[in-house]
Amino acid sequence: MSLYVRQHRVAWGDCDPAGILYTPRVFDYCNETLEGWYRDILGSAWMQMIATGTGSPMVHVECDFIRPMAPDLELTVSVRIERLGSASITFLIDGHGPTGDQHFAAKYVVCITDFKQAKAIPIPDALRERAEAYERTTRQP
Repeated sequence: MSLYVRQHRVAWGDCDPAGILYTPRVFDYCNETLEGWYRDILGSAWMQMIATGTGSPMVHVECDFIRPMAPDLELTVSVRIERLGSASITFLIDGHGPTGDQHFAAKYVVCITDFKQAKAIPIPDALRERAEAYERTTRQP
């Protein structure tokens, strides 16, 4: 299994008057990439989870902005797992430009939740197995 990546091109409309990416758009790029990861790696799209009464809302998000992002920059956004808890997953989401320069580094913590009970639940076995396999094969040395 290879590292999950998604391409994002910075659009002119995503930028502020200074011509750099408007800060909140980075979180959109991260969310879109993470949504694809759930669908393609875990095999469980967010809407499928919600239809069963479960989900994985974010409980913590942080981001370091390393280099400015200008219009037409092609970003490669990647997802790694830093930690698998009993009910939570900590993701590291990075954005790199075409020359490999890192533009941002984000950390997302999600909590698997039963919406009807409004409480955390253990990560279901099928999802945990896929997440563990992904974490093992994409772990940085």
